[in-house]
Amino acid sequence: MQKKFNLKSFNLYEFLKHQNAYDQSVPFFLADRHTYEKAHVNFPFRTFAYGIGITYSGPGDIFKIGSTDYFVTEGSLTTVGPGMVCQWTGNYVSEHDTVYFTEKFFSDLQTHSFLHSLPFFFHGGKHVIALTAEQTKKMASLFGLLKELKDDRKAVPGIVHSLLMLVDSFHSADPSRNSPVSNREKIASSFRKLVAEQFAEHKEVAFYADQLHITPKYLSEVLQAELGKPAKVFIDEYVMMEARSLLKQTAFSVQEICQWLGFEDASHFARVFKRATGETPTQYRKV
Repeated sequence: MQKKFNLKSFNLYEFLKHQNAYDQSVPFFLADRHTYEKAHVNFPFRTFAYGIGITYSGPGDIFKIGSTDYFVTEGSLTTVGPGMVCQWTGNYVSEHDTVYFTEKFFSDLQTHSFLHSLPFFFHGGKHVIALTAEQTKKMASLFGLLKELKDDRKAVPGIVHSLLMLVDSFHSADPSRNSPVSNREKIASSFRKLVAEQFAEHKEVAFYADQLHITPKYLSEVLQAELGKPAKVFIDEYVMMEARSLLKQTAFSVQEICQWLGFEDASHFARVFKRATGETPTQYRKV
Protein backbone atom coordinates (compact mmCIF):
# COMPACT_ATOMS: atom_id res chain seq x y z
CA MET A 1 0.00 0.00 0.00
CA GLN A 2 2.74 2.43 0.89
CA LYS A 3 4.57 1.68 -2.37
CA LYS A 4 1.53 2.64 -4.45
CA PHE A 5 0.83 5.89 -2.66
CA ASN A 6 2.96 8.75 -1.47
CA LEU A 7 2.34 8.66 2.29
CA LYS A 8 2.15 12.43 2.35
CA SER A 9 -1.08 12.27 0.38
CA PHE A 10 -2.43 8.90 1.51
CA ASN A 11 -6.17 9.11 1.94
CA LEU A 12 -8.12 5.98 2.93
CA TYR A 13 -11.23 7.16 1.09
CA GLU A 14 -9.27 7.59 -2.15
CA PHE A 15 -7.34 4.37 -1.53
CA LEU A 16 -10.53 2.31 -1.22
CA LYS A 17 -11.94 3.91 -4.37
CA HIS A 18 -8.74 3.15 -6.26
CA GLN A 19 -8.61 -0.43 -5.02
CA ASN A 20 -12.20 -1.02 -6.13
CA ALA A 21 -11.81 0.72 -9.52
CA TYR A 22 -14.16 3.60 -8.65
CA ASP A 23 -14.07 6.80 -10.69
CA GLN A 24 -11.97 9.18 -8.55
CA SER A 25 -13.87 12.18 -9.92
CA VAL A 26 -17.14 10.96 -8.34
CA PRO A 27 -17.26 12.21 -4.72
CA PHE A 28 -18.84 9.12 -3.17
CA PHE A 29 -18.03 5.45 -2.60
CA LEU A 30 -19.98 2.36 -1.49
CA ALA A 31 -18.29 -0.23 0.72
CA ASP A 32 -19.18 -3.60 2.22
CA ARG A 33 -17.32 -6.28 4.18
CA HIS A 34 -15.44 -7.43 1.06
CA THR A 35 -14.04 -3.90 0.66
CA TYR A 36 -12.31 -4.02 4.04
CA GLU A 37 -11.18 -7.61 3.63
CA LYS A 38 -9.15 -6.54 0.59
CA ALA A 39 -7.93 -3.28 2.09
CA HIS A 40 -6.01 -4.69 5.09
CA VAL A 41 -5.99 -1.33 6.89
CA ASN A 42 -5.29 -2.32 10.49
CA PHE A 43 -3.80 0.95 11.74
CA PRO A 44 -5.51 4.15 12.96
CA PHE A 45 -6.49 6.30 9.98
CA ARG A 46 -7.62 9.90 9.63
CA THR A 47 -10.90 10.37 7.78
CA PHE A 48 -11.23 12.76 4.84
CA ALA A 49 -14.89 12.13 4.09
CA TYR A 50 -18.28 11.63 5.72
CA GLY A 51 -19.41 8.06 6.30
CA ILE A 52 -22.72 6.34 7.12
CA GLY A 53 -22.71 2.61 7.86
CA ILE A 54 -25.28 0.04 8.90
CA THR A 55 -24.31 -3.40 10.25
CA TYR A 56 -26.74 -6.21 9.47
CA SER A 57 -25.16 -9.24 11.14
CA GLY A 58 -21.93 -10.64 12.52
CA PRO A 59 -20.08 -11.16 15.79
CA GLY A 60 -19.37 -7.46 16.37
CA ASP A 61 -16.14 -5.50 16.70
CA ILE A 62 -14.76 -2.55 18.63
CA PHE A 63 -14.53 0.61 16.49
CA LYS A 64 -12.36 3.32 18.03
CA ILE A 65 -13.01 6.98 17.22
CA GLY A 66 -10.34 9.06 18.89
CA SER A 67 -10.01 7.07 22.08
CA THR A 68 -13.71 6.33 22.50
CA ASP A 69 -14.58 2.65 22.04
CA TYR A 70 -17.84 1.68 20.31
CA PHE A 71 -19.06 -1.90 20.07
CA VAL A 72 -20.50 -2.26 16.57
CA THR A 73 -22.82 -5.23 16.15
CA GLU A 74 -26.08 -6.20 14.44
CA GLY A 75 -28.31 -3.15 14.00
CA SER A 76 -25.57 -0.58 14.69
CA LEU A 77 -25.75 2.71 12.81
CA THR A 78 -22.30 4.31 12.52
CA THR A 79 -21.48 7.87 11.44
CA VAL A 80 -18.11 9.59 11.11
CA GLY A 81 -17.02 12.94 9.69
CA PRO A 82 -13.80 14.38 8.23
CA GLY A 83 -10.79 14.82 10.51
CA MET A 84 -11.43 11.94 12.90
CA VAL A 85 -8.85 9.27 13.66
CA CYS A 86 -10.51 5.85 13.68
CA GLN A 87 -9.49 2.20 13.92
CA TRP A 88 -11.15 -1.18 13.60
CA THR A 89 -9.64 -3.30 16.34
CA GLY A 90 -10.87 -6.55 14.75
CA ASN A 91 -11.27 -7.73 11.15
CA TYR A 92 -14.81 -6.34 10.79
CA VAL A 93 -16.20 -9.32 8.88
CA SER A 94 -19.81 -8.40 9.69
CA GLU A 95 -22.30 -7.95 6.86
CA HIS A 96 -22.75 -4.21 6.39
CA ASP A 97 -23.20 -1.36 3.96
CA THR A 98 -21.31 1.94 4.16
CA VAL A 99 -21.41 5.03 1.97
CA TYR A 100 -18.60 7.59 2.00
CA PHE A 101 -19.01 11.04 0.47
CA THR A 102 -17.58 14.55 0.52
CA GLU A 103 -19.37 17.92 0.63
CA LYS A 104 -18.73 18.24 -3.10
CA PHE A 105 -21.19 15.40 -3.58
CA PHE A 106 -24.09 17.73 -2.75
CA SER A 107 -22.92 20.76 -4.73
CA ASP A 108 -25.83 20.54 -7.16
CA LEU A 109 -28.38 20.12 -4.37
CA GLN A 110 -27.01 23.14 -2.46
CA THR A 111 -27.54 21.27 0.80
CA HIS A 112 -23.95 20.54 1.84
CA SER A 113 -24.12 23.18 4.59
CA PHE A 114 -26.73 20.96 6.25
CA LEU A 115 -23.97 18.49 7.09
CA HIS A 116 -22.50 20.91 9.63
CA SER A 117 -25.72 20.87 11.66
CA LEU A 118 -25.50 17.12 12.29
CA PRO A 119 -23.63 16.51 15.58
CA PHE A 120 -23.15 12.78 14.96
CA PHE A 121 -20.53 13.64 12.32
CA PHE A 122 -18.31 15.65 14.68
CA HIS A 123 -16.21 15.27 17.83
CA GLY A 124 -18.30 14.99 20.96
CA GLY A 125 -21.24 13.55 19.03
CA LYS A 126 -22.77 10.09 19.30
CA HIS A 127 -21.23 8.08 16.46
CA VAL A 128 -22.86 4.68 17.02
CA ILE A 129 -26.48 4.00 17.98
CA ALA A 130 -28.57 0.81 17.98
CA LEU A 131 -31.47 0.62 15.50
CA THR A 132 -34.64 -1.45 15.68
CA ALA A 133 -35.25 -4.19 13.11
CA GLU A 134 -37.71 -1.90 11.30
CA GLN A 135 -35.22 0.99 11.19
CA THR A 136 -32.49 -1.34 9.92
CA LYS A 137 -34.86 -2.53 7.17
CA LYS A 138 -35.43 1.08 6.05
CA MET A 139 -31.66 1.67 5.86
CA ALA A 140 -31.21 -1.54 3.86
CA SER A 141 -33.93 -0.42 1.40
CA LEU A 142 -32.18 2.87 0.68
CA PHE A 143 -28.79 1.18 0.37
CA GLY A 144 -30.36 -1.30 -2.07
CA LEU A 145 -31.65 1.59 -4.18
CA LEU A 146 -28.26 3.28 -3.95
CA LYS A 147 -26.49 0.16 -5.24
CA GLU A 148 -29.00 -0.17 -8.07
CA LEU A 149 -28.61 3.44 -9.20
CA LYS A 150 -24.98 4.06 -8.21
CA ASP A 151 -24.02 4.97 -11.77
CA ASP A 152 -26.78 7.55 -12.14
CA ARG A 153 -25.05 10.78 -11.11
CA LYS A 154 -28.30 12.74 -11.00
CA ALA A 155 -30.16 10.26 -8.78
CA VAL A 156 -27.44 9.25 -6.29
CA PRO A 157 -27.07 12.57 -4.37
CA GLY A 158 -30.81 12.57 -3.69
CA ILE A 159 -30.70 9.01 -2.35
CA VAL A 160 -27.78 9.79 -0.04
CA HIS A 161 -29.58 12.92 1.11
CA SER A 162 -32.57 10.72 1.95
CA LEU A 163 -30.22 8.47 3.94
CA LEU A 164 -29.02 11.53 5.85
CA MET A 165 -32.61 12.53 6.65
CA LEU A 166 -33.34 9.00 7.83
CA VAL A 167 -30.21 8.87 10.00
CA ASP A 168 -31.06 12.25 11.53
CA SER A 169 -34.59 11.04 12.32
CA PHE A 170 -33.20 7.88 13.97
CA HIS A 171 -30.89 9.96 16.15
CA SER A 172 -33.81 12.20 17.09
CA ALA A 173 -35.86 9.12 18.01
CA ASP A 174 -33.02 7.40 19.88
CA PRO A 175 -34.37 6.62 23.37
CA SER A 176 -31.16 7.80 25.00
CA ARG A 177 -31.53 11.17 23.24
CA ASN A 178 -35.15 11.62 24.30
CA SER A 179 -34.31 10.80 27.89
CA PRO A 180 -33.04 13.74 29.93
CA VAL A 181 -29.31 14.11 29.32
CA SER A 182 -27.50 13.70 32.60
CA ASN A 183 -24.87 16.12 33.75
CA ARG A 184 -22.29 13.33 33.46
CA GLU A 185 -23.19 12.73 29.81
CA LYS A 186 -22.81 16.45 29.10
CA ILE A 187 -19.40 16.47 30.80
CA ALA A 188 -18.21 13.42 28.83
CA SER A 189 -19.36 14.91 25.52
CA SER A 190 -17.78 18.30 26.25
CA PHE A 191 -14.57 16.62 27.39
CA ARG A 192 -14.29 14.57 24.18
CA LYS A 193 -14.77 17.71 22.08
CA LEU A 194 -12.21 19.66 24.13
CA VAL A 195 -9.59 16.92 23.85
CA ALA A 196 -10.01 16.83 20.05
CA GLU A 197 -9.42 20.59 19.93
CA GLN A 198 -6.70 20.98 22.59
CA PHE A 199 -4.73 17.71 22.89
CA ALA A 200 -1.60 19.08 21.19
CA GLU A 201 -1.27 21.92 23.70
CA HIS A 202 -2.78 20.31 26.79
CA LYS A 203 -2.32 16.72 27.94
CA GLU A 204 -3.06 17.11 31.66
CA VAL A 205 -6.39 16.30 33.27
CA ALA A 206 -6.29 19.48 35.36
CA PHE A 207 -6.59 21.69 32.27
CA TYR A 208 -9.78 19.99 31.07
CA ALA A 209 -11.25 19.85 34.54
CA ASP A 210 -10.68 23.60 34.86
CA GLN A 211 -12.35 24.22 31.49
CA LEU A 212 -15.36 22.21 32.63
CA HIS A 213 -15.40 23.84 36.10
CA ILE A 214 -15.03 20.55 37.98
CA THR A 215 -12.23 18.84 39.89
CA PRO A 216 -9.79 16.46 38.12
CA LYS A 217 -10.93 13.65 40.43
CA TYR A 218 -14.58 14.12 39.53
CA LEU A 219 -13.74 14.35 35.81
CA SER A 220 -11.98 11.00 35.95
CA GLU A 221 -14.88 9.47 37.87
CA VAL A 222 -17.29 10.70 35.19
CA LEU A 223 -15.13 9.40 32.34
CA GLN A 224 -14.72 6.04 34.04
CA ALA A 225 -18.48 5.72 34.37
CA GLU A 226 -19.42 7.06 30.92
CA LEU A 227 -16.54 5.87 28.70
CA GLY A 228 -14.95 3.09 30.72
CA LYS A 229 -11.61 4.81 31.27
CA PRO A 230 -10.28 7.67 33.43
CA ALA A 231 -9.49 11.04 31.90
CA LYS A 232 -5.70 10.64 31.72
CA VAL A 233 -5.99 7.28 29.94
CA PHE A 234 -8.45 8.82 27.47
CA ILE A 235 -6.10 11.74 26.71
CA ASP A 236 -3.02 9.53 26.32
CA GLU A 237 -4.86 7.08 24.05
CA TYR A 238 -6.15 9.96 21.94
CA VAL A 239 -2.63 11.33 21.46
CA MET A 240 -1.28 7.88 20.51
CA MET A 241 -4.10 7.37 17.97
CA GLU A 242 -3.09 10.66 16.37
CA ALA A 243 0.59 9.68 16.45
CA ARG A 244 0.01 6.28 14.86
CA SER A 245 -2.14 7.83 12.14
CA LEU A 246 0.49 10.46 11.33
CA LEU A 247 3.24 7.84 11.19
CA LYS A 248 1.27 5.73 8.71
CA GLN A 249 -0.53 8.36 6.65
CA THR A 250 2.03 11.12 6.26
CA ALA A 251 5.64 11.59 5.24
CA PHE A 252 6.33 13.85 8.23
CA SER A 253 9.55 13.05 10.05
CA VAL A 254 9.36 11.81 13.64
CA GLN A 255 10.62 15.24 14.71
CA GLU A 256 7.83 16.98 12.78
CA ILE A 257 5.22 14.64 14.26
CA CYS A 258 6.66 15.26 17.70
CA GLN A 259 6.19 19.01 17.20
CA TRP A 260 2.72 18.55 15.70
CA LEU A 261 1.62 16.61 18.77
CA GLY A 262 3.09 19.13 21.19
CA PHE A 263 5.91 17.05 22.73
CA GLU A 264 8.93 18.88 24.08
CA ASP A 265 11.42 16.79 22.07
CA ALA A 266 11.64 13.67 19.90
CA SER A 267 13.25 11.53 22.61
CA HIS A 268 10.38 12.23 25.00
CA PHE A 269 7.86 11.41 22.26
CA ALA A 270 9.72 8.18 21.42
CA ARG A 271 9.69 7.07 25.07
CA VAL A 272 5.97 7.75 25.43
CA PHE A 273 5.21 6.05 22.13
CA LYS A 274 7.22 2.92 22.96
CA ARG A 275 5.65 2.68 26.41
CA ALA A 276 2.22 2.75 24.77
CA THR A 277 2.87 0.51 21.75
CA GLY A 278 5.98 -1.55 22.51
CA GLU A 279 7.74 -0.08 19.46
CA THR A 280 9.64 3.07 18.63
CA PRO A 281 7.96 5.46 16.17
CA THR A 282 10.42 4.41 13.45
CA GLN A 283 9.77 0.71 14.04
CA TYR A 284 6.00 1.26 13.96
CA ARG A 285 6.20 3.17 10.68
CA LYS A 286 8.13 0.36 8.97
CA VAL A 287 5.70 -2.43 9.84
